[in-house]
Amino acid sequence: MISSILENPEFKITQFNEQGLHYNIVANEIYNVRSQIGNPFDKLFLPYIIAGLVSFDIGRMMGRNKYSLNRNSFASRLNSKLQKVRPYLEPLLAYNLLSSDLEGYDSKVKEAYNILSNGAIGGLHEYQKSFHVGATKIMHFLHPELFIIIDSNAARAFRSAWDIPFLKSAQPGYSPELYTECMKRVKKDISEYGIDKFRALEPNTPLTRIYDKLTFITGSK
Repeated sequence: MISSILENPEFKITQFNEQGLHYNIVANEIYNVRSQIGNPFDKLFLPYIIAGLVSFDIGRMMGRNKYSLNRNSFASRLNSKLQKVRPYLEPLLAYNLLSSDLEGYDSKVKEAYNILSNGAIGGLHEYQKSFHVGATKIMHFLHPELFIIIDSNAARAFRSAWDIPFLKSAQPGYSPELYTECMKRVKKDISEYGIDKFRALEPNTPLTRIYDKLTFITGSK
Protein backbone atom coordinates (compact mmCIF):
# COMPACT_ATOMS: atom_id res chain seq x y z
CA MET A 1 0.00 0.00 0.00
CA ILE A 2 1.42 3.37 -1.00
CA SER A 3 2.01 6.05 1.62
CA SER A 4 0.17 9.34 2.08
CA ILE A 5 3.12 11.01 0.33
CA LEU A 6 2.06 9.42 -2.96
CA GLU A 7 -1.59 10.34 -2.63
CA ASN A 8 -2.73 12.65 -5.45
CA PRO A 9 0.84 13.05 -6.78
CA GLU A 10 -0.05 14.90 -9.99
CA PHE A 11 -1.73 17.68 -8.00
CA LYS A 12 1.19 17.91 -5.57
CA ILE A 13 3.77 18.18 -8.34
CA THR A 14 1.73 20.86 -10.09
CA GLN A 15 1.43 22.74 -6.82
CA PHE A 16 5.16 22.50 -6.17
CA ASN A 17 6.05 23.67 -9.66
CA GLU A 18 3.81 26.70 -9.25
CA GLN A 19 5.38 27.61 -5.89
CA GLY A 20 8.97 26.51 -6.46
CA LEU A 21 9.99 27.77 -9.90
CA HIS A 22 13.27 29.11 -8.47
CA TYR A 23 14.12 25.66 -7.05
CA ASN A 24 13.39 24.02 -10.39
CA ILE A 25 15.46 26.45 -12.46
CA VAL A 26 18.55 25.94 -10.29
CA ALA A 27 18.07 22.20 -9.85
CA ASN A 28 17.65 21.59 -13.59
CA GLU A 29 20.87 23.47 -14.33
CA ILE A 30 22.72 21.44 -11.69
CA TYR A 31 21.45 18.18 -13.17
CA ASN A 32 22.47 19.29 -16.67
CA VAL A 33 25.99 20.25 -15.60
CA ARG A 34 26.27 17.10 -13.49
CA SER A 35 25.45 15.05 -16.59
CA GLN A 36 27.95 16.94 -18.76
CA ILE A 37 30.83 16.76 -16.27
CA GLY A 38 30.21 13.12 -15.43
CA ASN A 39 32.39 13.10 -12.33
CA PRO A 40 30.55 14.95 -9.53
CA PHE A 41 33.75 15.17 -7.47
CA ASP A 42 35.45 17.31 -10.11
CA LYS A 43 36.19 20.86 -8.89
CA LEU A 44 34.25 22.15 -11.90
CA PHE A 45 31.07 20.91 -10.25
CA LEU A 46 31.83 22.48 -6.88
CA PRO A 47 30.29 25.93 -7.56
CA TYR A 48 27.10 24.29 -8.81
CA ILE A 49 26.70 22.36 -5.57
CA ILE A 50 27.22 25.62 -3.68
CA ALA A 51 24.67 27.44 -5.86
CA GLY A 52 22.23 24.62 -5.19
CA LEU A 53 22.70 24.89 -1.44
CA VAL A 54 22.18 28.65 -1.53
CA SER A 55 19.06 28.34 -3.68
CA PHE A 56 17.74 25.48 -1.55
CA ASP A 57 17.76 27.67 1.57
CA ILE A 58 21.08 26.65 3.16
CA GLY A 59 22.97 29.89 2.44
CA ARG A 60 22.53 31.34 5.93
CA MET A 61 24.57 28.46 7.38
CA MET A 62 27.47 28.78 4.94
CA GLY A 63 28.95 32.19 5.73
CA ARG A 64 29.66 35.06 3.35
CA ASN A 65 32.66 33.67 1.50
CA LYS A 66 30.87 30.86 -0.30
CA TYR A 67 32.55 30.36 -3.69
CA SER A 68 36.20 31.29 -3.16
CA LEU A 69 38.66 28.49 -2.44
CA ASN A 70 40.56 30.67 0.03
CA ARG A 71 41.58 29.10 3.31
CA ASN A 72 38.60 28.21 5.55
CA SER A 73 36.02 29.42 3.01
CA PHE A 74 32.89 27.35 2.54
CA ALA A 75 34.14 26.19 -0.87
CA SER A 76 37.45 24.99 0.55
CA ARG A 77 35.73 23.18 3.42
CA LEU A 78 33.25 21.58 1.02
CA ASN A 79 36.02 20.51 -1.36
CA SER A 80 37.85 18.88 1.54
CA LYS A 81 34.69 17.06 2.64
CA LEU A 82 33.97 15.85 -0.89
CA GLN A 83 37.40 14.27 -1.15
CA LYS A 84 36.77 12.51 2.17
CA VAL A 85 33.39 11.11 1.09
CA ARG A 86 34.54 10.20 -2.40
CA PRO A 87 35.81 6.70 -1.48
CA TYR A 88 32.41 5.93 0.09
CA LEU A 89 30.14 7.41 -2.56
CA GLU A 90 32.03 6.84 -5.80
CA PRO A 91 31.22 3.09 -5.83
CA LEU A 92 27.52 4.02 -5.64
CA LEU A 93 27.45 6.16 -8.78
CA ALA A 94 26.41 3.16 -10.85
CA TYR A 95 23.27 2.63 -8.76
CA ASN A 96 19.92 4.34 -8.45
CA LEU A 97 17.50 4.19 -5.54
CA LEU A 98 15.66 1.23 -7.03
CA SER A 99 18.73 -0.94 -7.60
CA SER A 100 18.09 -4.32 -6.02
CA ASP A 101 21.61 -4.79 -4.65
CA LEU A 102 21.89 -1.44 -2.91
CA GLU A 103 21.22 -2.87 0.55
CA GLY A 104 24.85 -3.80 1.17
CA TYR A 105 25.99 -0.18 0.91
CA ASP A 106 24.23 1.20 4.00
CA SER A 107 27.49 1.64 5.88
CA LYS A 108 29.03 3.68 3.06
CA VAL A 109 26.02 6.00 2.91
CA LYS A 110 26.04 6.46 6.69
CA GLU A 111 29.76 7.22 6.76
CA ALA A 112 29.44 9.82 3.99
CA TYR A 113 26.46 11.38 5.76
CA ASN A 114 28.45 11.59 9.00
CA ILE A 115 31.38 13.29 7.30
CA LEU A 116 29.19 15.90 5.59
CA SER A 117 26.94 16.63 8.58
CA ASN A 118 29.61 16.73 11.30
CA GLY A 119 29.71 20.04 13.13
CA ALA A 120 33.27 19.93 14.45
CA ILE A 121 36.16 22.16 13.34
CA GLY A 122 36.31 22.09 9.56
CA GLY A 123 32.59 21.38 9.35
CA LEU A 124 30.38 22.93 6.71
CA HIS A 125 28.28 25.06 9.05
CA GLU A 126 29.78 28.52 9.55
CA TYR A 127 29.47 28.20 13.34
CA GLN A 128 30.55 24.54 13.56
CA LYS A 129 27.01 23.31 14.14
CA SER A 130 25.65 20.16 12.55
CA PHE A 131 24.82 20.33 8.83
CA HIS A 132 22.23 17.56 8.45
CA VAL A 133 19.86 19.10 5.90
CA GLY A 134 22.78 20.46 3.91
CA ALA A 135 24.40 17.02 3.91
CA THR A 136 21.33 15.43 2.31
CA LYS A 137 21.19 18.17 -0.32
CA ILE A 138 24.89 17.76 -1.16
CA MET A 139 24.43 14.00 -1.52
CA HIS A 140 21.40 14.58 -3.74
CA PHE A 141 23.30 16.95 -6.03
CA LEU A 142 26.18 14.45 -6.25
CA HIS A 143 23.82 11.65 -7.32
CA PRO A 144 20.20 12.75 -7.86
CA GLU A 145 18.97 9.30 -8.93
CA LEU A 146 19.99 7.82 -5.59
CA PHE A 147 20.04 10.26 -2.68
CA ILE A 148 16.91 11.82 -1.21
CA ILE A 149 16.64 15.26 0.40
CA ILE A 150 15.39 15.46 3.97
CA ASP A 151 14.49 18.90 5.29
CA SER A 152 11.83 19.88 7.82
CA ASN A 153 8.98 19.37 5.34
CA ALA A 154 10.26 15.94 4.35
CA ALA A 155 10.76 15.01 8.01
CA ARG A 156 7.13 15.88 8.72
CA ALA A 157 5.98 13.88 5.72
CA PHE A 158 8.03 10.82 6.72
CA ARG A 159 6.86 11.06 10.32
CA SER A 160 3.23 11.23 9.22
CA ALA A 161 3.47 8.54 6.54
CA TRP A 162 5.50 5.93 8.42
CA ASP A 163 5.82 7.15 11.99
CA ILE A 164 9.57 7.55 11.52
CA PRO A 165 10.79 9.16 14.77
CA PHE A 166 11.80 12.61 13.59
CA LEU A 167 11.23 15.02 16.45
CA LYS A 168 8.47 17.63 16.32
CA SER A 169 10.87 20.55 16.54
CA ALA A 170 13.05 22.81 14.43
CA GLN A 171 15.79 20.17 14.72
CA PRO A 172 13.91 16.98 13.86
CA GLY A 173 16.50 14.50 15.17
CA TYR A 174 18.29 13.74 11.92
CA SER A 175 20.75 10.85 11.88
CA PRO A 176 22.46 8.62 9.31
CA GLU A 177 20.29 5.74 10.52
CA LEU A 178 17.07 7.65 9.86
CA TYR A 179 18.44 8.77 6.50
CA THR A 180 19.06 5.24 5.23
CA GLU A 181 15.74 4.09 6.71
CA CYS A 182 13.95 6.81 4.75
CA MET A 183 15.79 5.76 1.57
CA LYS A 184 14.43 2.24 2.02
CA ARG A 185 10.90 3.55 2.64
CA VAL A 186 11.02 5.73 -0.47
CA LYS A 187 12.24 2.79 -2.53
CA LYS A 188 9.38 0.65 -1.22
CA ASP A 189 6.82 3.41 -1.80
CA ILE A 190 7.88 3.95 -5.42
CA SER A 191 7.98 0.21 -6.11
CA GLU A 192 4.47 -0.28 -4.76
CA TYR A 193 3.16 2.71 -6.70
CA GLY A 194 4.74 1.34 -9.89
CA ILE A 195 8.17 2.39 -11.16
CA ASP A 196 7.12 3.30 -14.70
CA LYS A 197 4.01 5.06 -13.43
CA PHE A 198 6.13 7.02 -10.95
CA ARG A 199 8.69 8.14 -13.52
CA ALA A 200 5.83 9.19 -15.81
CA LEU A 201 4.76 11.77 -13.22
CA GLU A 202 7.62 13.96 -14.48
CA PRO A 203 9.65 12.02 -17.07
CA ASN A 204 12.73 14.24 -17.34
CA THR A 205 13.17 14.75 -13.60
CA PRO A 206 15.51 12.58 -11.48
CA LEU A 207 13.80 9.90 -9.45
CA THR A 208 14.43 11.33 -6.00
CA ARG A 209 13.65 14.87 -7.12
CA ILE A 210 10.11 13.82 -8.04
CA TYR A 211 9.74 12.36 -4.57
CA ASP A 212 11.24 15.49 -3.00
CA LYS A 213 8.48 17.58 -4.57
CA LEU A 214 5.90 15.24 -3.06
CA THR A 215 7.41 15.34 0.44
CA PHE A 216 7.72 19.12 0.26
CA ILE A 217 4.02 19.61 -0.41
CA THR A 218 2.90 16.78 1.90
CA GLY A 219 5.02 18.06 4.78
CA SER A 220 4.08 21.70 4.28
CA LYS A 221 0.40 20.80 4.71
